[in-house]
Amino acid sequence: MKEKNIKQFCLNTAATVRECMKVIDQNKQGIALIIDDHGGFIGTVTDGDIRRFILSGGSVEKAVSRVMWSDALTAPVGTSREELTELMNRRLVRNIPILDEAGCPCDIISLSDVVVPEKIGDQPVVIMAGGEGRRLRPITENIPKPMIKMNGKPILETVINSLSRSGIVNIFISLNYKADVIENYFKDGSDYNVKIVYLRENEKLGTAGALTLLPGLPSKPIVVINGDVITKTNFLRLIEFHNQHRCVMTVAATQYVLKVPYGVLNLSGHYLLGIEEKPKQNFLCNAGIYMINPEIISMIPKNTEFDMTDLIREVVRKGLPVTTFPIHEYWIDVGEIDDLKKARDTFEEPK
Repeated sequence: MKEKNIKQFCLNTAATVRECMKVIDQNKQGIALIIDDHGGFIGTVTDGDIRRFILSGGSVEKAVSRVMWSDALTAPVGTSREELTELMNRRLVRNIPILDEAGCPCDIISLSDVVVPEKIGDQPVVIMAGGEGRRLRPITENIPKPMIKMNGKPILETVINSLSRSGIVNIFISLNYKADVIENYFKDGSDYNVKIVYLRENEKLGTAGALTLLPGLPSKPIVVINGDVITKTNFLRLIEFHNQHRCVMTVAATQYVLKVPYGVLNLSGHYLLGIEEKPKQNFLCNAGIYMINPEIISMIPKNTEFDMTDLIREVVRKGLPVTTFPIHEYWIDVGEIDDLKKARDTFEEPK
């Protein structure tokens, strides 16, 4: 096992949650190690810890100690490969910090270092690309909305490239409006190092209905992505989050801040109790990205327009567990002209 550059995993307790997010994004292992002023190990923070903290209403400007796990599993230098594998499997963790005799982290061992990595090439992904994009006329008069270019590439190409970089290559694309434009551009996907199968909607089936066109019931949970959504979130983190929480469905969410431009009055009947000047309200909103277990596809009626919001309501009505995956990375839904202009001004595709 090759030792990693441990410095790229470490940050001090004085750091903020936002700074911790940057460390996790850069080391690409989904974890950060928290150390004291002398380099001694204190605890860990995982990608999932941060997303759960955001869900609870926590601010990313708070100290990283607010999300740190101080009772983290560690191992001393010299621990064998077999012992590390057994520890990870028994404690259900993906990373173990290795500490030297002084209690300072000197390496970190990941599950993929000691066992054959789980194959994700057969992870099914369905991209919903059948929308007309009426709010984007006249741009969409001759092309479907996911084929609008941004930075010289169709939005759909950006989504496919993001999946391919993650090692996810088993892609289904649902088509309706001007389907030939997409098929002729991407063909079988080989130019993008993926395999593409097209799901043709003879009639509009909505953002969930197209799942009934899958050629067979997948053995794994399915990633579903709206074709007009652009994000820098790591889809492997979404998959891991869904599997960890053992729910039948995960709904990705983006934070929307509503700024009230006036002083808001707090009343009790006709009595004024106080005033809050220009408050902000935070909402978690549907990001158009989901993971669903194969068994709930049976809840989707065939040959009927049925949206993902309809499926969510049905799953919740039946009392089945649904979780939320907050996206703190770049995200934008290109639904209107102003959104498209903003995306073109702000988005840079990862290399």
